[in-house]
Amino acid sequence: MPKIVNKDDKTASLINQLSGLGITHQQICDIVKISKPTLYKYYNDELQEGKAQANAKIAQNLFKIATGSGREAVTACIFWLKTQAHWKETNVIEVNDNTEENDKFKSLINDIRNIKLSKEDSDKPTH
Repeated sequence: MPKIVNKDDKTASLINQLSGLGITHQQICDIVKISKPTLYKYYNDELQEGKAQANAKIAQNLFKIATGSGREAVTACIFWLKTQAHWKETNVIEVNDNTEENDKFKSLINDIRNIKLSKEDSDKPTH
């Protein structure tokens, strides 16, 4: 027979707070002594609301720092732009097709070799 849960304001408030602090769902279950299915069935709104409220408060504080001045503002701006504006650091690697240059170099080497060989042939006595 399933356990009947009497949802009360004190437990709901605690779950809201724990969720906002980033406590895992399993840890919340251990603290309030309920199973995960019970947590999700009866306290899903508190889980969502606690996390959303914490994110909003942190975002507000981060925004305040980012729009300030000083070294912390720069760091906060970079973090904000990476996470909220989808900025990213990239390394640019250029790949060049050097086939044409390599072919010209090979041709030049062959020309030099041929000139050298023809000079050696012309320096040999013919009799």
